[in-house]
Amino acid sequence: MHGPIKRSVEDWGYASRSMPLGEIAAMLQIKEGRLTYAVQRAHDLLIKKLVPSSRKHLPPHPRIAVIPTDYLGISIIGNGVYERREIAFLKSLFNERNLGSCIFLDIGANIGNHSINFADSFEEVISFEPNPPIASLLKTNVVLSQTGNIRVHEVGLGQADAELRFSLLEQGNDGSGSFASGQGDLVLPVRRGDAFLAQREPAIASGAKRVGFVKCDVEGFEADVFAGLRQTFSSHRPIVAFESNDSTAGEGAWAELKAAGYDTLYSLRETGDHRGKLAQELSRLTFGYSCWLEEVAKVPIRRCNLVASFGSLI
Repeated sequence: MHGPIKRSVEDWGYASRSMPLGEIAAMLQIKEGRLTYAVQRAHDLLIKKLVPSSRKHLPPHPRIAVIPTDYLGISIIGNGVYERREIAFLKSLFNERNLGSCIFLDIGANIGNHSINFADSFEEVISFEPNPPIASLLKTNVVLSQTGNIRVHEVGLGQADAELRFSLLEQGNDGSGSFASGQGDLVLPVRRGDAFLAQREPAIASGAKRVGFVKCDVEGFEADVFAGLRQTFSSHRPIVAFESNDSTAGEGAWAELKAAGYDTLYSLRETGDHRGKLAQELSRLTFGYSCWLEEVAKVPIRRCNLVASFGSLI
């Protein structure tokens, strides 16, 4: 098969040397009609104008590389940070609780939005992200943002050492990957949290350094993560923020935290968050926006972000 292919390449080389330049140029053209070009050009110019101007009123944020078609990436391109209001609220909580000398564990770190934006609020940040391409982007962002206090571990945390199937739960959201479904083409490492920290982060296991805050966003796998960190939670007593996508998964996660000694649960509320999207926006346009902690007796039925603590935070 190599002979004919080689001759055809050679024939093209000869033809290109003997063919008039005008004919070669005609063969290599890419054409767009006037209307197509006008629409595409207007789109290009509009995007170049809107994206920078949308961020002019915002404070500066660290440099973060994103997947531009991803849900989180689109938000960062437009706003400089994902969940910027919640980020600001939690940073004020860290300051009020004097957590500056503590360690932040970011479990399900994704590309580093929380790790990087919270880096200046803690002495150290330890980030866990098992998905290889996302972990690579996370490590790139640690370099881009020039944060010198973040360490990345490319493993998931759970209640036992295992190699588990990992799958994306939402198309167009590369951060929605989870071990919770038990399905997926990827098989990735999961390690029991207490044992992993004892081996790889001995200062935490020995108590020489205190874990002050934990963020866990692992799409329904939270209960397994918390079961594997019971000793760390009991001894360090960090504030824990986690996502509850449904009440069953949320109740399982809260049960594990209560087993570690946690006794107070809050819902991280936002104006209009109990309403539909349109009604929510109308509420905020009418009354303004607020973000606050509201103590709850049990995990809410609706999707929400929760914060657990030993004793009251407010």
